[in-house]
Amino acid sequence: MQATITTFSVPKAGSSQAEYEDASSISAVLNAQDSFSGPHLTAAVADGASEAMLAGRWAHQLVTGFTRAPVNQALSTTILEAAAGWDDVEASYRKLREEAEDPIAWYEEDGLHHGSYATILGVQLLDSAIETEGPLLAQALGDACLFQVREGIVITKFPIDDPAAFGTSPSLAPSRPASPAKISDHCLSTETTWQLGDCLYLVTDALAYWFLAQSAAGGTPWQTLWDLGTEDQIADFAGLINGCRANGSIKNDDTTLLRIDLM
Repeated sequence: MQATITTFSVPKAGSSQAEYEDASSISAVLNAQDSFSGPHLTAAVADGASEAMLAGRWAHQLVTGFTRAPVNQALSTTILEAAAGWDDVEASYRKLREEAEDPIAWYEEDGLHHGSYATILGVQLLDSAIETEGPLLAQALGDACLFQVREGIVITKFPIDDPAAFGTSPSLAPSRPASPAKISDHCLSTETTWQLGDCLYLVTDALAYWFLAQSAAGGTPWQTLWDLGTEDQIADFAGLINGCRANGSIKNDDTTLLRIDLM
């Protein structure tokens, strides 16, 4: 399997990159041309809930946990494994604050006690006896989405396929789960097939809604995203997102795209 993998991100307007609370990860080491060659590729994106403390750290914990997990491991298991390491993440944060002479304030303790939350989408691409195609496994909790495009047609929309399905309260993965056994109730999975020439878009919710709304209106958002980083691009990623925010077609939120071009 060979692929070119490109990641684009922009924080919400008015926020710095340090305040960005999405995360992305891949299991592969890329060469200087962002290319990958190997038998197995895993990738994930996550969107930390801005209302929670350490949301960006939890999103990062989730995507790195997913890309390091065994093939076919249930997403609920990956979330619980990530949650098992959350005390260490919090301890590290407390130490950083103390070293900066800015210790945790009393009003922050409740937020730390309740933990953090995020959505997550992950995919696994596996080799098969046929060199030009293989199994594609996807798992999600929440409203980050996978879009798979083949020969100019969107053949996979997961886990949401309708812009009207987006709401203000998506399911979230907790870093301190009160009911660990119930996490699997909110996890979704699908299995399809990748082929050479496919393009996969892993996106957080703001871009997922935009993609589906543009598609429903007869647009070709996958072409706009495929052109990013080439001489055919309308604007760079930040310019594209800022323009869409200005015209109201995308909400002001941290926005992430992880694009996989299979070659």
